[in-house]
Amino acid sequence: MAHACAAGLARADAPATPAEHDTPRLTAAAVAAMPRGEAMVEAWRLRDEGRWIETLAISEALLARDPGDGDAYRLRTLALSDLGASHRAWELYLARPQLFEPGIARRLEADRVARMIVWGGLHPESPATRLDEMKAAHAALTALNARLAPTDETATTRERLANDELIALNTLGRHEAVSARYRRVTAEGGTLPAYVGGAVGDSLLSARNPELAVNALEATLAADPDAHQARVLLVYAYVESERFDDAYALLDSMQASQSPWLSRAGARQEYANWRRYDADVTRVLVDSFAHALADAQRQAEALVGVGAMNANLQQTLGSVYLQRGWGERGQERHRVARTLDPEAAAPRVGEVQALLDLDRTAQARPLLHELMALHPDNLHARRAHDRWERRQGWQVTYDGAWGRNTNEDATAAGGASPLGTRDARHVLRLASPLMHDRWRLTAHASQASADFLGERVRHRLLGAGVTYVNDRLQWGLEAATPGDDYDDGTTVGTWGRWRFSDVLAGGASFYRNDPYASLQARRAGITGDAARIRVDYTPNESTSLQAGLEQIRYEDGNRREAVSASFDQRLLSRPHVLLNTFGGLHAGRGSRDDAPYFNPSRDTSLELGLRADQIVWRRYERHFRHRLAVSAVNYRQEGFGAAWYPQVRYEHEWQWAAGRQLGYGISYSRPVYDGVREDRVGFDLRVAWGE
Repeated sequence: MAHACAAGLARADAPATPAEHDTPRLTAAAVAAMPRGEAMVEAWRLRDEGRWIETLAISEALLARDPGDGDAYRLRTLALSDLGASHRAWELYLARPQLFEPGIARRLEADRVARMIVWGGLHPESPATRLDEMKAAHAALTALNARLAPTDETATTRERLANDELIALNTLGRHEAVSARYRRVTAEGGTLPAYVGGAVGDSLLSARNPELAVNALEATLAADPDAHQARVLLVYAYVESERFDDAYALLDSMQASQSPWLSRAGARQEYANWRRYDADVTRVLVDSFAHALADAQRQAEALVGVGAMNANLQQTLGSVYLQRGWGERGQERHRVARTLDPEAAAPRVGEVQALLDLDRTAQARPLLHELMALHPDNLHARRAHDRWERRQGWQVTYDGAWGRNTNEDATAAGGASPLGTRDARHVLRLASPLMHDRWRLTAHASQASADFLGERVRHRLLGAGVTYVNDRLQWGLEAATPGDDYDDGTTVGTWGRWRFSDVLAGGASFYRNDPYASLQARRAGITGDAARIRVDYTPNESTSLQAGLEQIRYEDGNRREAVSASFDQRLLSRPHVLLNTFGGLHAGRGSRDDAPYFNPSRDTSLELGLRADQIVWRRYERHFRHRLAVSAVNYRQEGFGAAWYPQVRYEHEWQWAAGRQLGYGISYSRPVYDGVREDRVGFDLRVAWGE
């Protein structure tokens, strides 16, 4: 939204547009026949009534009679200034400055600076020159202000210049300076004129002070209820203040008061109502922020159906597609938008984001360089660049989990849970900065442990590897050496993933001496190799389905095979609350009945649950949210029948910056193994640093 309002701002202290009057307009012949004195009196009267064109006509007629008429010359200059021809008025002043009092001279120069500021906010000839006129306007304003002595006589002019400067600073991207002046004025109990309200609100939003932006924009609308751009900005200020109900209420009133099409008497066809257009596009974006992405998509596609050649609509639809997880469709729309408007920042930002989502880093690189060269001060461009830097840099993750297990019969099933009475797993992974837009070197350290009948089994690994990510393909290779007394075999693994489309992906992995094989088996000196296949189907952000196959080949000849399927479906989406149902089916079998570890000959499990996710606090990239998941599981094991048991998990997620996240949770369940019910309490921790 940065700089969106600068081009349309009108000066609050400029005279209003003249209304129609009953008095007939003077003809050129009538003016020519009037005595000079009478004509001057009539001209000043007309000027006072806001009839500046007629005032200008009289002054021109008088100057045609006598080019040296100073009063007529002065009147013409003031009429031109009143009409908005501030530069021409300033030129006339410079030609004969002796005709004007100091106060009038200051006003003419201030009018010229104000007009320069308005022009500086209009669409530029090219992105390379987009700020040149505003920089010149700001320089002229600064020079004028420096010449004004701090006296009561110049106080009004200096205040006007200070207010005009807010518009210039907003366009130049100096949002903190605008925010500081707003704070200073309000702290002193003052107010700012309505004509700068849009610029101030925009800068407060850009400086990420949405609550102050709400105050400024509400005050602007109270003073000028027809300030359309301030109304649009207020919707965003409500959203960024997490006041979605207020945002929707304001949007509803905007759409209800504006018809999509307007007409004039006698016109052959209707014409677009751009105020309604702004409201409709804003609703799409607000819906996308509020997790109502299906609604946002329907509205955006309807708008594109009407205005297919509108770059902003194509870009808006592309952004919704990206949020729904459709990278290729999103990139296509952003590319169309960039074709329609090659110099605009938003389509380029969107295309870079889409290419990063699609892991097409090599294609994103030149586009990002062009974007930053053309729009170095654009906030969205800078944020896209920040994301690029995070993706290019170091990536670090830590995952830890701890569990405690007790059963009703400590002597059953070998005297302990298959997971041990206590278990823990720690994995630290480090990935190097991206090399040649595709490669990273990796290192990892892990330790898994479990207590079985007083004996602690530990499996430590220290390894390194390489990953390759480009477009549809992700691939990795790693090797690790053990650091425990239960096994001296090196772990070697490879994995790959292929994205078939925006919604379908598949992956496979193979590990020699699988690090996730049973610790019970490792206690007996038995390791295993594992092969896994998985397919993911994600039609949108609300639905996901997964299916997988797994086989573990233990050294004792046992073949442990399993098939699984799971789903996750959004039931309710609100700005701060999400409700999902989830579940899964798992079936497994083992080829040996005498393995010295938990190895059901056949078993199945069916799970169905609900998960509530609430955003408790959010401030742009930072947030705190918590989740509660409750499910029921039916587990059936051959030879022991079936049993239901509950699972409950509660977790917190903190994000203190983009790419910086901390999550932790506790869980409780009552699983059944070999017919013996257990109580399991777990705690887990995850820290992520990177993209």
